[in-house]
Amino acid sequence: MNTKVKIALIIIVTLVIGIVLGAMLNRAFLRHRIQRAFANRNPVGMVSFMERSIRPTPDQREQIRGILEKHRKKSLDIREKFMMDMQAEFESLEAELDPVLTPEQKKRLKDRSAGPWRDPRRSQDPRRPWRKPPREKLPKEQIK
Repeated sequence: MNTKVKIALIIIVTLVIGIVLGAMLNRAFLRHRIQRAFANRNPVGMVSFMERSIRPTPDQREQIRGILEKHRKKSLDIREKFMMDMQAEFESLEAELDPVLTPEQKKRLKDRSAGPWRDPRRSQDPRRPWRKPPREKLPKEQIK
């Protein structure tokens, strides 16, 4: 193998490695930004997001955490009620459509609407039923 071929191979391998690393870093960066953008919309991640945003002093931490937990629980209750109302509405729609649809159309509708969000065993976060809820992080002073 002559020198020109070796140099060309080194350049090509370097470019491929750079492209792969760039794509992986870009994906990780975008994923992190998306998670941050939606953290305050998700009641489960709301407490940690708000704490990071507020940066409470050690004196304020317990009081602020109590307030945030109270509102997190209210948000979860609202979300759960909303999901139950949406499921009831969809079941009402199916019941009203039932006499009008053919058996083939009923099967297609059932296949399309049978998703994880309709599974009663779903986790607290109805958008991500396959994930376990995140563990709450304890403050450093509580870790022993």
